[in-house]
Amino acid sequence: MNKLIEPCIELAERAGDAIMAIYKKGDIGQQEKSDNTPVTKADLAANDVLVAGLKVLAPDIPIMSEETPIPALADRQDWQRYWLLDPMDGTGEFILESGDFAVNIALIENNHPVLGVIHWPAKGVTYFATAKNGAFKRENSIDKQISVAPPENLTLAVSRRQKVEAVSQYLNSQFTTIAIGSCSLKACTVAEGKADCFLRIGPTGEWDTGASQVIVEEAGGCITDAEFNPLTYNQRESTENPDFIVMGHPDWEWQKMINPHQRLSAE
Repeated sequence: MNKLIEPCIELAERAGDAIMAIYKKGDIGQQEKSDNTPVTKADLAANDVLVAGLKVLAPDIPIMSEETPIPALADRQDWQRYWLLDPMDGTGEFILESGDFAVNIALIENNHPVLGVIHWPAKGVTYFATAKNGAFKRENSIDKQISVAPPENLTLAVSRRQKVEAVSQYLNSQFTTIAIGSCSLKACTVAEGKADCFLRIGPTGEWDTGASQVIVEEAGGCITDAEFNPLTYNQRESTENPDFIVMGHPDWEWQKMINPHQRLSAE
């Protein structure tokens, strides 16, 4: 598995280059997918880079990507190992030109993430981890091990666009906020200790948490659903996530600080 991490980082960087080439030109080719979410030329270009590269790197490992048709559960439920991709997490941020979007590559083994790469092309930063080997941040070709912050003053990673009240209603604690775009980048903000918690309320896919989960876990934190149950991968027909919580240092009393909840069917 460790032999795969550098090729995956290189692939993520190449996908990031494809995204930035379109970002700088401004001709993003925005369309709407069948689920009413946006997709751009950059999403598709990054997907092409990743899928082609992974097929060469590991032709025997299946690939599940947000930007390709998802096989029926009957066709994938026996996968012991597969790639889980979000070619560009934060398409909305790409459209708004905030720079807060990322390339996500995860390797799932026995329904749990064991390798994660999250590349932030606008910043030239990459977060990565493999199971039982720690989490790291690569910046200016220098790797630094990262970890969640010890308890002090609670800092919540929040969306630039979602109202803070949408998540603060579930917190029984005072907090400050740090705003950043994509789901995976908010999770990395927790992993490197710049924030302590991130609550995601609303639809996401398993590809939004796969890479984040192994990075956060290796940094000393955890990701669960909104009732503190483990997230699942490739075990349901739907690949949609429940609401989820990214929690930093385990010394915080998370189950006292966060009100568990189930997503309402109307949401």
